[in-house]
Amino acid sequence: MRALHRLLLLTAMTLSSAALVACGEQASEKKVDTLNGEGFSVDMPGTPKRSTQTIRTAAGPVMLTAYVTEGGEEGFSMSVAKIPSTVEGDLDGAVQGAASNVKGTPKDTVKTTYQGFPARDTRIVNAQDANGNRGTVFARVILAKGRLFQLQFVQEGADVKKPPAAYPTFLASLKIS
Repeated sequence: MRALHRLLLLTAMTLSSAALVACGEQASEKKVDTLNGEGFSVDMPGTPKRSTQTIRTAAGPVMLTAYVTEGGEEGFSMSVAKIPSTVEGDLDGAVQGAASNVKGTPKDTVKTTYQGFPARDTRIVNAQDANGNRGTVFARVILAKGRLFQLQFVQEGADVKKPPAAYPTFLASLKIS
């Protein structure tokens, strides 16, 4: 089932599957690392692995940088993509796209703000990997300063109601500069 959260994390971010090393302990129980990226910092449980990928969009190619930690049957991810200046960001479209990528259904989506920037919080249920395994994705997407930020937690189980205590702490740790 480890492949489930790895695939769901990557697929929900519109990344292709990548080889990542899984650890035995839960990601939410691991130490916390502070990432300092271009224009942001965030505290992630575990030791995040960084990857980049150019993704195709209707507006042209976009570079996506992702950070992923995983362990046991769960994982955390944070990704950021610079949005072309000719494009208006669509948070509802980002939520729907993430859900479609994992053949899941967005539930409990809330229109909100984060540090004064528009955001969406959602829970994607019945997400599915290539082997038919089911999981739940908790996600926050934020449109800020010409970038789309996406923070996620993935857990085994088709309709998990609550993420671990580490998830709200992870969300609150994002500082956008």
